[in-house]
Amino acid sequence: MSLSLLLKVILHRKIVTTLLLVQLAITLALLLNSILLANQTHQQLNQPTGLELENTLLVQLKPTTPQLRQHPALEDLMQRQIDALQNIPNVVAASYSNQALLTQGGSNGNLYDVEREDTSNIESVPIYTTSPEFFDVLNVEVLQGELPSYSDAPDENGHVGIVLTESLAKALFPEQTSFVGLQLNRGPVRAVVSDFYGQRKRSPGNETLNSIQVIPPESVDWGYTLILRTTQGQANSVREQLTGTLQQVEPNIEVYYIRTLAEQQRELYSNEYGLASLLAILTALMLLVTMISSYSSTHFHVLKRNQEIGVKRALGASKGLIFLELLSEGWICTLAGAILGVGCALILNQSLSQVISLPSLNWWLPLVTSAILLLSVTLATWYPAAIAIRVSPATATKAL
Repeated sequence: MSLSLLLKVILHRKIVTTLLLVQLAITLALLLNSILLANQTHQQLNQPTGLELENTLLVQLKPTTPQLRQHPALEDLMQRQIDALQNIPNVVAASYSNQALLTQGGSNGNLYDVEREDTSNIESVPIYTTSPEFFDVLNVEVLQGELPSYSDAPDENGHVGIVLTESLAKALFPEQTSFVGLQLNRGPVRAVVSDFYGQRKRSPGNETLNSIQVIPPESVDWGYTLILRTTQGQANSVREQLTGTLQQVEPNIEVYYIRTLAEQQRELYSNEYGLASLLAILTALMLLVTMISSYSSTHFHVLKRNQEIGVKRALGASKGLIFLELLSEGWICTLAGAILGVGCALILNQSLSQVISLPSLNWWLPLVTSAILLLSVTLATWYPAAIAIRVSPATATKAL
């Protein structure tokens, strides 16, 4: 059968064809964005962080009395807590920090080269104020300089040394290869360490721009974080002892949560993971509904066209030709629905990008999703088409 005759047969079923096209378009839009979001979430969860995710624990807590939230009682409390944590079996190192790792936002500030403020200023750089053990906990590599300690004297402006991650140092001083001693608005560069994931940013690639200052805490009105690294595979056994150990050191504290960095990472991308799961379920349901609709439509029209099919068989049409003709009707509808679906997918993609970070559609994904949709429709219409070729010419034409 020619293409024009196939189109005429399809357009003859206006309402059924229209409903099927709408289903196909919505299904493709959901399928396309579901794959896009699932792929992005997978990449985010598997991107290098420079951290030992499974062996590093975060403890978010807050002293419950005002005195313990201020210097000098706060510094004494933190040091006692760190000493107690390091005495737990299988704890390699422990430290405090003003904020956690792998978070959405936090304590930030701008950094710039004092000699090139206009061209080197970087905004919203995470500023970690920590104890000296912080670098042992993260197990980062010291690339340049020496790590600071509490005993380091401030410069003439009252600034202590600052440690930069490698990517931040290169962003601030793109023409330099040696960074130690260079002056920033927050103090001189004391050391450069390997990159680690700090805060999630709207602009991908900026997650490793981090700065660290080793200074005693002044106050923690909103709480603080204790970070500890365990030996391989011992995070759970250590976790079970943390609350009791910290309560023994000081009962006037409130522990908000204890997580591994792996759990913290999953929490960071929980919105994307949840939405990807929801879209996957909706897509699976829409695919199922579309397959049922395609099956029902083809089966119904095969029954209505028994006589027509019998006449064609009597006039010499082969079973293969009849079979291909019925499948072709489904393919044409699917291709038309896919074209409409790409437009729907673009609209859905723009809507989702207002809520979460989502990459734009690429050229190959519509082809992949269209192929999946085409395969699904083919499977759905296969059985009704197979029934049609069993129609006997004698039976179908006996009423003529």
